[in-house]
Amino acid sequence: MAPRPRHAPPPRAATLTLLLPLLLLSSPSLSAATPTPPPSVPAPLRLVSSASLPASPPRPPTPPPRRPRRHRHKRHRPPLPPPPPKRRRLNFGEKLGIAFAGVAVAMQVVLGTFLALRAWQLRRLDRAEVSSSTPLT
Repeated sequence: MAPRPRHAPPPRAATLTLLLPLLLLSSPSLSAATPTPPPSVPAPLRLVSSASLPASPPRPPTPPPRRPRRHRHKRHRPPLPPPPPKRRRLNFGEKLGIAFAGVAVAMQVVLGTFLALRAWQLRRLDRAEVSSSTPLT
């Protein structure tokens, strides 16, 4: 198989390659960081464009730029979770049904106790008859 011919990069890449260094050099943050030539060099040699400008007194060095104040906005917090649902109250019919169920349970307990007591009394009576020699009349 024949090797594929290499494609030339698109013109956009070449434009970006040329513009990127130019933009970086013209950036105010980087141009302020470049050292200024020593003052012993005469002014016309330092800046070529200053020859076309009228002579002006040298400006004092500018103070460093102030950091912008941060505005104190309220923090955007995530919304609070919804409050827990309120307990649903029972309506009258539900309360009445629970009351009937309670009464039924109470009646079963009373009936069970009554039957257990009667059985105990009958057993006691049978034992008394068997142990006595004279029958009860």
